[in-house]
Formats: sequence, C-alpha cells, structure tokens
Amino acid sequence: MQRIVKPFAVMMLILFVMGCSPHTKNIKPKWLYEPKANQAVGFCGAHALGKHKQRECAISRARIELAARHGVSVQSMSVMEEYASGQSASSQLEQTTTQQVNAQVKARVVKSYYDAAQDRLWILLEED
Repeated sequence: MQRIVKPFAVMMLILFVMGCSPHTKNIKPKWLYEPKANQAVGFCGAHALGKHKQRECAISRARIELAARHGVSVQSMSVMEEYASGQSASSQLEQTTTQQVNAQVKARVVKSYYDAAQDRLWILLEED
C-alpha cells in the first residue's frame, strides 16, 4: 500500500507546484495586427517624461498613418536623448513635424493596450 501512496503523493505535490507557478502569457489583442480599414495603430516605447508623453507619442504615430492614407503629406523627425546616472534621469526631445494639408482627418482613440513587460503602449485610432 505504501508503494502506491508515496509515488501518488509525490506526483500530486509536483502537479500542485506546477499549477501554482506563474505562467502568464502576454496575449496581444488582434487589433494590433489587423486594424479595420478606417483605423490605425500607433505605438511608443518607454518615455523618460512619463506615461502621458508616451501616450501622446503613440497617438501622434497613429495620426500620421491615418493622414498618409488621405494624401496628407506628413514629415516627422524626432530626436530623443535620455540621460541617467544614479537615481536621477533627464530627457530631451526635439521634434519637427511638417504637414502639407489638403484634407482634414478627424480621429478618436478607440482602444489602448499597455505591455508592462516591454513598457510599450499601443493606441488604436478610428476616423470619425
């Protein structure tokens, strides 16, 4: 009887430990890869000036994509310098955007997705 009970108890203990282990998969939403025809996705990685600037950056990138579909000429150049030493950090962003507008594109934020592991934010914009 003990020959059966000991292996069974060990097997149950192993299954219990495996069941309690964290195995969270980072499943990204489908709209990141397959937005509708009237939608655009923009993303931005970590931003030294915080989450608000990260959101602005992602929205700006999605707007540029939507505008390009309507023949709006958009040229954007961003240079970001980040410095960190010890417990202090600073960031400097120099951005130049030139637009030649011959159409008006209105859009709204539909969804957002934040990947905490990579500190990336995706924004889904939809034309109004």
